[in-house]
Amino acid sequence: MSTLVYSARKKAEERISASLHKVTDLLVYEREHLCEFERLRAIEYGLRQIQLMLRSVEAIEGEDDDAILKQFFIDAKLLATNVNSVVNASRSSNWRPRGCKGFINKLFNHHIALYKLIYDIDVLKSSVSDLRVRGEALGLKSVEPRNDIKLPNQSFSTDEMKEGDDIIGSEEDVHMIMLQLIDGHSSRKVVSILGAKGMGKTALARKIYKKALQHTFHYCAWVTLPEIFEIDHFLLIIAKQVIAGFENFNRDWSKEELRKRIQDILISGRYFVVLDNVMTYKTFEELQSLFPDESNSSRILITTCDRAITLLSQSDSNQHFILEKRALSDEKSWELFTSKVIVPPGVEKLGRAIVKKCNGLPRAIAAAGEFLSSKPAVQEHWSEVLEQIVEDEATYYCALNLAARALPSHLHLCLTYFGLLPQDYDIPARKLILLWIAEGLVQQIDGRTLPEDIAEKYLRDLENLNMIQVGKRKPDGKIKTCRIHYLLRAQWVKNAKEANFVYSRRLTDNLDKNDDSFYQIHGSNSGTQSLLSRYSDLRSFLSFDSREGYVPGREIGKFLSKGLQCFTRLQVIDLENVFRPKLPKEIGKLTELKYLGLRRTYLEVLPSSLGHLLKLQTLDLKHTNISVLPFSIWKMLHLRHLYLNDIYRGRFIASPSASSLTELQTLWGAFLDEDSPVRDGLDRFINLRKLSLVCQLTRPQQFELAKWLPKLSCLQSLKLRSIDESVQPSSLYIKTLSSLKNLTNLYLFGRLENQTLMHHLPESLTEITLSLSKLTEDPMPMLEKLPKLRVLRLMCSSYTGSTLVCSAGGFPFLRVLKLCKLEEVQVWIVKKGAMPIVLDIEIRSCNKLRTVPEGIQHLKHCRELKFKSMPEEFKSRVVSRDWNKISHVPLIHFEV
Repeated sequence: MSTLVYSARKKAEERISASLHKVTDLLVYEREHLCEFERLRAIEYGLRQIQLMLRSVEAIEGEDDDAILKQFFIDAKLLATNVNSVVNASRSSNWRPRGCKGFINKLFNHHIALYKLIYDIDVLKSSVSDLRVRGEALGLKSVEPRNDIKLPNQSFSTDEMKEGDDIIGSEEDVHMIMLQLIDGHSSRKVVSILGAKGMGKTALARKIYKKALQHTFHYCAWVTLPEIFEIDHFLLIIAKQVIAGFENFNRDWSKEELRKRIQDILISGRYFVVLDNVMTYKTFEELQSLFPDESNSSRILITTCDRAITLLSQSDSNQHFILEKRALSDEKSWELFTSKVIVPPGVEKLGRAIVKKCNGLPRAIAAAGEFLSSKPAVQEHWSEVLEQIVEDEATYYCALNLAARALPSHLHLCLTYFGLLPQDYDIPARKLILLWIAEGLVQQIDGRTLPEDIAEKYLRDLENLNMIQVGKRKPDGKIKTCRIHYLLRAQWVKNAKEANFVYSRRLTDNLDKNDDSFYQIHGSNSGTQSLLSRYSDLRSFLSFDSREGYVPGREIGKFLSKGLQCFTRLQVIDLENVFRPKLPKEIGKLTELKYLGLRRTYLEVLPSSLGHLLKLQTLDLKHTNISVLPFSIWKMLHLRHLYLNDIYRGRFIASPSASSLTELQTLWGAFLDEDSPVRDGLDRFINLRKLSLVCQLTRPQQFELAKWLPKLSCLQSLKLRSIDESVQPSSLYIKTLSSLKNLTNLYLFGRLENQTLMHHLPESLTEITLSLSKLTEDPMPMLEKLPKLRVLRLMCSSYTGSTLVCSAGGFPFLRVLKLCKLEEVQVWIVKKGAMPIVLDIEIRSCNKLRTVPEGIQHLKHCRELKFKSMPEEFKSRVVSRDWNKISHVPLIHFEV
């Protein structure tokens, strides 16, 4: 090697070494504020390899082509210069949380970063990789001079676990995973926490790890994995935590020997290992092989963003449990925010806007609350934060829109459908799914999977891809209401119009006078010909005209009447909240109609021609004043969802035709009396998923009803109200519900004749409401054994005894408990360990209850306690004598 080339090599090595030092310092001291940590970690790794290559050049003798080496050294120096530029940009771009702007960069450190910087880091990562490959092609070595394993300069282990880190994981998630860790199953079990960045996976894992240390695990270890996985480093990190005195050993073991020593240690006892940030299934498989399964109840906990890892590794449900961290709903987001900062009324609107733009990400919401808690709660500061978020949204919008444009065609159409809805409108998931089906947007792959299940999966997919935001969730975690992501809405409304998705095929009445359709719907000049020329291909009509009075109903009625001749392809009419729309008498001419939504219209009469709508799938009459259904409804052989108004007691008389309504899944709000046959009538509907009945039945009819209910194996929600001719509560006979393995929601109103029913309820229940059941035996010992129960309401006279006892370990997942008008209850005992994660408790009109329950002081996670219409003596005793038992609860209300 010539002197000139040698000098070039030396300078290149110095430059690369200096750059490597800068990157290492950045990773060590700035990690918490880097949104591109993993890419920078990969760059550090590549630079280290190039540094070793440059050192190995001295070992090469007789190099003929100095020019090739010289160019390699020049490129290495240029690379070092680029590295320095990126490091300086990373430090100078307000990545540290100083002031409002720095806060916002931290707030979105996993989602929103400066586009140019991210681009430069990606380019730099590629450049490092390319140079390393070129070095290998030249025969340059990138190995340490010694063959034994050495500890890396930057370990990626328990150093990641900092005391005092904000824990975002909910108590329910912690409790659920802890039950998996200590459930007694002897086989080794893998527990996965799945979710996007910012969902609080690592924070949740930290909390679980600390709790696990208190249990009977002989060995515990935590490893946070970098983007570039190296098994040597991993083995050393594990060894440091499970091999006693490992730091003092002379570690000249080979990789295979170290692996064997670790396995020999783990075989000897019960272990718990956390693998944080597992990025690929290949990595997981390689790591999993290190941990033996000696049937001693060992556990592995992983956190990952990759759904494929959890799906591929879920071969046995008893050995793999998956908890998916989803974005918080609007309600939960606001709850988390207000736990971090006090929100005066004057800035609440700004606060809600800030929370909305955090996209349901727990880490972002918590960071926002903590930052604002250190500032005066005035509009100036809060407006500044909101403005900065808006400024920083451009990059995130680009990424989100690119992802949306890359959606599969079926999801693309379903997302486009949100463009029909008003801005900030939270649509019920139930309604959205039925509209998608009616519009033909759901692709049924096989004949076995119901379109409702496919559509629900579409909705989950859109949520997982951050295309939609959740307004509310049900107690079982499913979406209750949602909307399109606010950053996508404007563009996707535009896309829908340009693609002819709206206007000629789909018409939305938003009462917007700037919309051409406004005068077509609400004006008096539009004739049949003008409608025919514009809407001959109309597939759906949705009105959001919720004005009071009769005008909206008349205007929309005229529009539909004039359009009957041209709306021949119409599949959807949704008039929810339109006050008493005048439906055309000849609505039966709309023979393609599949969805007719009249919820909350307070309509009184249905046109008799309704029975001609033979393709109708959904008829929603909930919150109307309709009490009589046309008998022609039994001609609708494709009807799947029928919602009635139980208050007006719409009599339901099943057709004698055995073939009618075999596809019916929802029957909600139907009124049954002695003229409603159960046998050879109602009992033919065996595919129901949702059933709500108001019953005024004879004794024989009640027995027939009791025979039919256990056959509804698909039933998910059941509501039964038994009344007499005076509309007073009556007896309710149910033989058993234990066979209903899919039942999640149960509401019973009326005196239960068979009270042993409470001993055999299905374990799938998540929500129970009992009213006027007149139970004589304390229901708590029976209900507390239901493993998934989250909401329990014991309402008026549901229990007539004097004592309630909640046992230790009972109600493991209960979140909400309401006791109302239990007029004989005097004593309520909550033993330590009962209801461990209950959040809200309400006690109303329990006039004989002496004081708060004994043991309520153990409910550490209770956040709200309401006492309504309780005797004055009760309040006085609580305030004067028992306040110390409830003083840990943040919100305590006494209401008259």
